[in-house]
Amino acid sequence: MTKAKEHKACILVIFGATGDLTHRKLFPALYDLEFKGMLHEHFRAVGFARREKSDEDFRKEAFESLKKNLRAKINDDVWKRLCAKIYYNQAEFDDIEGYKKLCATIEYISGSKAEDCDKIFYLATSHEYFETIANSLKESNLAHKGEKGESYSRVVFEKPFGSDLSSARMLNEKITKVFDERQIYRIDHYLAKELVQNLLVLRFANSIFEPLWNRKYVDHVQITVAEELGVENRGSYYEKSGAVRDIIQNHMLQLITLVAMEPPVSLNAQDIREEKVKVMRSIEPLTAKDAEKFAVRGQYGGGSMNGKKAAAYRDEEGVDNKSHTETFAALKLSIDNLRWAGVPFYARTGKRLKERVAEISIVFKHSPSVLFHQHLSGLDPNMLMIRIQPDEGISLQFNAKIPGAKMLIDPVRMDFCHECKFGPNSPEAYERLLHDVMAGDPTLFTGWDEVEHSWRLVDVITKTWEKTKAKFPNYEVGSWGPKDANSLIEKDGRKWLEPQKPSYSALLEQNKK
Repeated sequence: MTKAKEHKACILVIFGATGDLTHRKLFPALYDLEFKGMLHEHFRAVGFARREKSDEDFRKEAFESLKKNLRAKINDDVWKRLCAKIYYNQAEFDDIEGYKKLCATIEYISGSKAEDCDKIFYLATSHEYFETIANSLKESNLAHKGEKGESYSRVVFEKPFGSDLSSARMLNEKITKVFDERQIYRIDHYLAKELVQNLLVLRFANSIFEPLWNRKYVDHVQITVAEELGVENRGSYYEKSGAVRDIIQNHMLQLITLVAMEPPVSLNAQDIREEKVKVMRSIEPLTAKDAEKFAVRGQYGGGSMNGKKAAAYRDEEGVDNKSHTETFAALKLSIDNLRWAGVPFYARTGKRLKERVAEISIVFKHSPSVLFHQHLSGLDPNMLMIRIQPDEGISLQFNAKIPGAKMLIDPVRMDFCHECKFGPNSPEAYERLLHDVMAGDPTLFTGWDEVEHSWRLVDVITKTWEKTKAKFPNYEVGSWGPKDANSLIEKDGRKWLEPQKPSYSALLEQNKK
């Protein structure tokens, strides 16, 4: 990341500034940027929310958030510098007078006209407010389409961007009346995780992997994004979302494009996006019949997890007691291009699963050699595993001889531990994302073409499921999901890989203590 002096000062306006995202992610990210000298001396942050409070009240809340969510102890000098950069603007999102008051605040803290300041508008709100906020910004002359002289305005959106293809298109049409595509930064925080970024380096900076990264050597690819937690206090949101919209439409399809994409012409954001979109377009579209065959859904029931009672999804706060919202989804996708034809991509995600893990497994074909055929029978194939969370790292599994007189073969692993090599303080996702917006680098953000194609793919699944009622709940808490998910992959003669803790996990746990 660049130092603050390498990009201009700006005003960051956070809409929904009293919400959970701001307190858990944005305040700690701003603190870390200030700690590392990444915030410009004249940077300012303005919270925009409906609750009435003063600048001082807002700063106190920010401080309390840092005490709860910061990875390290608060440095008084750093907080003093950051505190002086934080302001608050109280207004309803549809109140144009509130935006006029925001103009006055910006002019006061910047010393120049609001329309001439560099501004970033961060919409940490529900997507139902996106259009209202964008239109109000335009009406109050805070936002301008395209670059205006030496100043810029950019807008950041949190997922979900729409609830299906139709709503996403409608929303995009309305947003692009206010902002150009180059001004729009759609966040998918998975793209800023270090091991996700490392995928490009792993593939294209290592001559030992890229020649094997194709249908000739790869048998299949598995991606698992699992959570131990239930929906917690997000039941009302999750009822409208479900696992497919919450995780697969964005995070998992992004991971698939990074695994499957061709080498980009350069590391320029547009070149990378073009290759990702090519993958999206190459994914074989699903019909309603395919959705029944290649997609599985599930919902967790009640039970016990880690020695504690766990409520069923239908008993969670904000959830309909007859809900048919899926908390688990598994898919089999095919990419119809020269590199990946015939290589299935299996993806699964869910809540209240056995453990929290996000992992990509590249499973290679069995060796054609007849020399050790009888010894290799029943053994797992060679695999390359990219562990995104927790215990970030990369593992290579291959076969080795067990010491002794007999020819006995067993899989072994070579593990790369990210934290062991680079230390525990690699940038958090939001720290990197906020910095990149200020620097005008859209590489780790999602372009409209990607959003459009991802919705087109998952719409078939969600609309097919809406027409039928599932037999829920159908998996126990602490399991790996419904039995149908096993059938999805086992009918192809394969099996889900149960994530294994890497050899360095114990060392990391000891270091944390």
